[in-house]
Amino acid sequence: MKNSPLRRGLAVLVFGAALVGGGLAMSGTAGATTLGDPAPVLPMTLAPSCVSFTQYQHGNAITGYYTTVYLDNNCGYQTRVKIIMRNGYDSGCLQMNPGLLDKKFTSDSDNGLKPYVDRLDAC
Repeated sequence: MKNSPLRRGLAVLVFGAALVGGGLAMSGTAGATTLGDPAPVLPMTLAPSCVSFTQYQHGNAITGYYTTVYLDNNCGYQTRVKIIMRNGYDSGCLQMNPGLLDKKFTSDSDNGLKPYVDRLDAC
């Protein structure tokens, strides 16, 4: 039983997994970037707290879901914001003058779920 085919097969499998795992760890530590590597994600800055929003969800499972978002700029200055949606499409960069109320944006669902506002980013 010491040298059974099952035991030898298991040893080869463990050794192979160690080689593959070690190779993956080593390739991740290399300093060079290859064409297949994704670009680093840069964090966005949150929109100022004087910009607020109200959202209304519409639709159903048959016709699809969408959400209408209304932005209010209560800041004393012009600002630019981007609406980041969950389960829907994000807005582009929206310019808002001081005191602007009810800037409208509509986001459709991209996966059959109800879209909703995740956050507002400055842009």
